[in-house]
Amino acid sequence: MKKIVNDERMMLRVCDLYYNRDVSQSDIARLMDLSRPTVAKLLQRARQKGIVKILICDPQERSHSQLERRLEKTFKLQEVIVVDTLEGSRQKDALGRAAANYLKAILKDHYMIGVAMGTSLRYIAPYATRQFQGLTFVPLVGGGGEVDITQNANNVVELLAKAFGGEGLHLYAPAMVSRRQTKRELLKEESVRRVMDRYSHLDVVMVGIGTGDEQSTILKSGYYSEEMKEQLRGREICGDICMRLFDKNGDLGVFAGNKQVIGIEPGKFRHIPYAIGIAGGVYKAEAIRGAIRGRFINVLITDEMCAEELCRRQADWEEKAEPAKKGEEECIPEKQEL
Repeated sequence: MKKIVNDERMMLRVCDLYYNRDVSQSDIARLMDLSRPTVAKLLQRARQKGIVKILICDPQERSHSQLERRLEKTFKLQEVIVVDTLEGSRQKDALGRAAANYLKAILKDHYMIGVAMGTSLRYIAPYATRQFQGLTFVPLVGGGGEVDITQNANNVVELLAKAFGGEGLHLYAPAMVSRRQTKRELLKEESVRRVMDRYSHLDVVMVGIGTGDEQSTILKSGYYSEEMKEQLRGREICGDICMRLFDKNGDLGVFAGNKQVIGIEPGKFRHIPYAIGIAGGVYKAEAIRGAIRGRFINVLITDEMCAEELCRRQADWEEKAEPAKKGEEECIPEKQEL
């Protein structure tokens, strides 16, 4: 048998039947009077000797597979999807299309999906070409403020619920309040609790990742007083998720104002099967990396230039690395905040 599996003529005959003529291994074994394991070994040896070379073609014609795998390995992410870098709204459109395609692949009937506020998320709905049964979309943060209504989590929830099919819940509360006492009172409201109780049952979350600086959406929301903005100066804030600011290590304890936000605490994302971060632009590399270190996301959808920037700067980050903080004081069940 050893002589047979090393016979190049036999390898060629078997490979021609299997790869070119689409004959099954069982039928090849019968035609050539061989055992099926011998046919399998001939095919394996043919690959080892270079007689057969398999070229994998991505059906979506994506050209960033190697970059995606590199980021997955480097940052220990469940999955990375990289799209071309484009200009202006075309970039958000490309990210939205990629996110919609990913959702169509992972969603199952009766899933519960958490949705944050942000500009990128509202670009997903137009590409939702598949509907499911019994989906529930849940806003991860309150609304209001001076943010464009189309970026409001309640609005994004409504768009996605109509696009994918299912129910959209609404969180009728401000995203941030000026006093902790006000938050405690609001969390006692049945309509608020009804939504926030769903946070313990989420299968998927989708969040944008902001830069946490004065140009970011949340600092333009009208919720941050000048005094609060002054408190942020000098602190090493690098990003925000669901209105919560964090530093380069993903530490949420760097800003006391985080405790005034009404919505999910990002530490809960660590226990959710699909925690999807959607963010594009080289300027967001530091924020994305902070979100990864905080373990707020396990799936990343970004653009090529941002992905390359993450790879380029990783060596420098590793050289200056500090132990990541887990932000345990923030990672508490929402009911305990009353």
